[in-house]
Amino acid sequence: MKKTKDNDQLTLAGTEEAEILGRLSERVEKAVETIQELRREREQLRARIDQLEARVKDSDEASTRLETLEEEQDRLKKERGEIRNRIESILSNLEALETTEE
Repeated sequence: MKKTKDNDQLTLAGTEEAEILGRLSERVEKAVETIQELRREREQLRARIDQLEARVKDSDEASTRLETLEEEQDRLKKERGEIRNRIESILSNLEALETTEE
């Protein structure tokens, strides 16, 4: 009888070990799935970061270009004002000559 009791205990112990190994296996599989999902998410986030960095770079370049254009616009406005003043001065001189000739 003793052997039967020992066999029962071994069977019971074997069943417990099988349950433990089964649960461990499930946990390992879940961990692997989670890791794979996190890696996919990481890659997606890296791609998104690359896109956003490219947009920021484009935005910075556009901002720099805009600043350059604004500076150019200001310079051209000043030149236009100077030309207008010179033309007005020339016209005034011509008008003064006309009035003196009369």
